[in-house]
Amino acid sequence: AANLRMSVNLAHHGVISLSRAPPYLPTMYREPLPVIVSAGTVQIVDYVLGQASDETYFSGQYAKAIKYQNVGWLLLLAAGVLVAARRLSGSLVLALLAVGLLVVKIPATPTSLAALGIDTLETDLPAAALLLWGSIYFSRAIANGRGAHFFYAGLFFGALALTKAAFFYIFFGVLGSAWLLGTVLRERTTPPWGRMPSKLLLLAAGCAILTLPWMARNMIQLDTFSIAQRGGLVLLFRAEKNLMTAEEYRGTFYIWAPEKLRPLMGRLLGYTHADVQRGGRLQHIYRDKDSDHFESDLAAELAGRPDLALSYYHRVRAERIKLENQLGRSPEAMRSIDQQLQTRAVSLIKTHPFRHIGTVVPFLWRGAPTTFPILLLALILALARRNREVAAFALPAFGLVMFYALFSHFTPRYSVPAVGVTLVVLLWLFASVLRWMRGRPSAARGATGAAA
Repeated sequence: AANLRMSVNLAHHGVISLSRAPPYLPTMYREPLPVIVSAGTVQIVDYVLGQASDETYFSGQYAKAIKYQNVGWLLLLAAGVLVAARRLSGSLVLALLAVGLLVVKIPATPTSLAALGIDTLETDLPAAALLLWGSIYFSRAIANGRGAHFFYAGLFFGALALTKAAFFYIFFGVLGSAWLLGTVLRERTTPPWGRMPSKLLLLAAGCAILTLPWMARNMIQLDTFSIAQRGGLVLLFRAEKNLMTAEEYRGTFYIWAPEKLRPLMGRLLGYTHADVQRGGRLQHIYRDKDSDHFESDLAAELAGRPDLALSYYHRVRAERIKLENQLGRSPEAMRSIDQQLQTRAVSLIKTHPFRHIGTVVPFLWRGAPTTFPILLLALILALARRNREVAAFALPAFGLVMFYALFSHFTPRYSVPAVGVTLVVLLWLFASVLRWMRGRPSAARGATGAAA
């Protein structure tokens, strides 16, 4: 709804704003690229259906028409999967299979149209398409050293940062990995790129061309040189869960298990649904609607009473509303609130650094139970084989997954941006196994012939 509000205001009033009425005050509450794309869609809808009042776009025919933009994002994602899988696996059949898997529900993965967010205005599906194409050009750049490919990769990564602000920080890791893959890990028979700094500069320039104007706008209008707000809130979600007890830590592997595995994990760990209810051993880490404390937790959140909330999640959200009740909801107040939440989160992490590192494991289990091991295995195998192209293809998605595990509460939706890359490397792993199996009999025959 926030994305749509900002989009309608941009299309109708010329300002990326969350205001419901004049004056339309500028905001950076969410990232701008999905807002700009949706604003263009709003204008198309206005042309076809006729411009209506701003509130009309939040339901019915107008909302449905705006969400059709996701078909375009899905096609862009599917095209990227086809191109990347064909190149890395060497098989058109496997590439077509990868495209098909995008819309087939696979347990513990964010595939299927619903899981990709086809019927929402969340930013995960656009992020998946942009990450995939950025990874395609990045891997090609690492393989061939062409400056144009570095620049194109930077453009896609810049667009991704304007869709998921977290990737702006991950991009610095991408720059470092480009240097390693281009120099230290290159094949001995492969000549170095030559003017290495210029290639990295092209990669950085592609990203900067898109991100810096938006950040400059925020500096001029909102006095902050960044892409989006909400970082403090998300980081505090993560930091608060560092305070879990040993019982709750163990319980996360039950509560955060993929739905099909949850009953099995419950039997293995000795938990039942009663443990997530009020007074149960896992009441603080469960926030779903089927708990008997959901309604009271939500009421505590809306009242700004963190002391009355049981779950960590609603307790943190109540902290934000408590500050809003004290400071208001002006753009300046919202920036101050986010900064205060971030300061508190950083303080908690510094106080419990080893707990913070230790909770990475259950958060990976929560957000990427299949994505993480697939990406990790592909990276290990690619590096062992000194296959820089596959390693470079997988690294940005792996960085995204690890960033969310370290600095967010990593709900399963957060791994959707990595789905395209994960499917492609999964098919590459499968193709590698097939090639290995085909090579074994011939190798055995060769050994027998040599012995004779």
